[in-house]
Amino acid sequence: MQEDQEEDNHHEEHFDDHQPWYKGPIKIMMGLFLILILVLWLVPYYGIKQNPEPNYLPTIADLNIPEMVIPEVSSGKITAYVQVNQEIKQIADKIVTLSCQETHKVCNAKAMFYFVQKNFNYLNDPLAFEYYKTPQESLKSDSGDCDDSSILLSSLLQSIGLQTRFVFVPGHVYVQVKLPEAISAYKTEDNWINLDGTCRGCEFGEIHYSYADSKKSYSG
Repeated sequence: MQEDQEEDNHHEEHFDDHQPWYKGPIKIMMGLFLILILVLWLVPYYGIKQNPEPNYLPTIADLNIPEMVIPEVSSGKITAYVQVNQEIKQIADKIVTLSCQETHKVCNAKAMFYFVQKNFNYLNDPLAFEYYKTPQESLKSDSGDCDDSSILLSSLLQSIGLQTRFVFVPGHVYVQVKLPEAISAYKTEDNWINLDGTCRGCEFGEIHYSYADSKKSYSG
């Protein structure tokens, strides 16, 4: 009987010694594969949460803008033309509501930028003098130059609580918005993000390459 038990144990040891060599590596590979699937699922999820995109870009017609009073601005400074009042606030709120499924500052800022970029037609000032439009005038005419685009964009952004400033380069002006919540790829210095509403080919955070090395001054 003891000899039979020893023989059985011998057979079991012999069997264990001849388990397929690849079973261990397969288990490891399957574990790594499952981890990879989990990572691939989580990264886009958190990427979307951190860097959301507008799901719709409204047109001027979508906003049903009522007749607005055009304010008189006595100052010649561009910053004086930025309007943050009930009319502009209602328009900004509607753009955000139509564009972003969830309230997120990055999505809201993108919605304002792309709204101005897609709906604003570039039109030069008279040759004789510089003319600044109020945001009400720009919304009514759907057109203007880089000054007017920047005033409108700054007004919309400030109406939803975002800090802005104007950036002046030779022959051009655009806006920056301060967004600590945004991903670093968009930012310049100190959490400021470039927004050029008259640059048709520019994405959020980009300016035309011809201004990249230009001397800049700021006002805000």
